[in-house]
Amino acid sequence: MIPDRVIEILSGPSFVQIATRDESLRPAHTYAVGALVHEDRQTVTVLVPTARAARILPHLESNGRVALGIAQASHEAYQLKGTYLATRPTDADDLARQETYRKALLADARRAGFPEEIAWALTQGFAYVPSVAVTFRAEEVFLQTPGPGAGTRLS
Repeated sequence: MIPDRVIEILSGPSFVQIATRDESLRPAHTYAVGALVHEDRQTVTVLVPTARAARILPHLESNGRVALGIAQASHEAYQLKGTYLATRPTDADDLARQETYRKALLADARRAGFPEEIAWALTQGFAYVPSVAVTFRAEEVFLQTPGPGAGTRLS
């Protein structure tokens, strides 16, 4: 079960990266724009721009391992590791979620003191439509906030 604070951070605004690996353990990762934790508090759907998903999708199909990094502009960060379940095209609800997510992330980056051009580039500066919804079951959750507890597995 994903802890409440991690669900809150994952709901955004947060910077989200999804990572996979190939059969030779070579990693691939990309940014995502939005995510949703399902009612079971273990299943997560991540919205990945299709143009950025080309390297990770074959890995998911071949070995099913996924890691999701989430971080706020304040540097609070977590990682979820789990098993790939499914992929589907995004729909109108997903697009609305992505728009809301991006606007909130831009406002948060500005509040954190990022210069305007950097805040815009980090949150608005890349195409995210069309996207693919990647769903996985989170099996492990780790604290990744820089400091003495970084890497600690959360129960």
